[in-house]
Amino acid sequence: MVGFLFLAIFLFQLRDQGYFAQRSAKLIPTSCKAVKVRLDKYMHTSWEMNCNENNLEVIVPTEQKLIDNINKSFTNKEERTTKNDLYKKTLRETLFKLMANSYISIAKYSPADSLERTDIISLKVTHPELTINSVSEGKHVVNLKTLNNFKLIVRHLRSTVQIQEIFK
Repeated sequence: MVGFLFLAIFLFQLRDQGYFAQRSAKLIPTSCKAVKVRLDKYMHTSWEMNCNENNLEVIVPTEQKLIDNINKSFTNKEERTTKNDLYKKTLRETLFKLMANSYISIAKYSPADSLERTDIISLKVTHPELTINSVSEGKHVVNLKTLNNFKLIVRHLRSTVQIQEIFK
């Protein structure tokens, strides 16, 4: 009898801490989770992917090779500041290419029907001096799977992706 009381107290404590709510949320299927499972297999391990309800949040860190290539172009440390317009332009172009390639990779490696039903795809490209936040809908990102022409990709990204730049 006392054992049942302790069990009931233990279960009520778990319920109050939200354990059962977290567990039940994991069991609810969403399109975002299907996309995330597929992308976890194919994408780089440095990418961080999370599902917030039916929204996919992706954080893409800039690889060290890419940072080194930018730094090779600007040998003086004084040139490698965001006050230098040429450095700023080069950095922006490089990170925008990384963002576009990331959207294309998401489109190619995720199931098309699940990606289309994912509400929002939020992509964040991080660099020590610049962060690019971008948002698009899954129904627009899935179209990047079939586009091969550079100009069509650029036009599609300009019309469907909202971008914010944050210089540090």
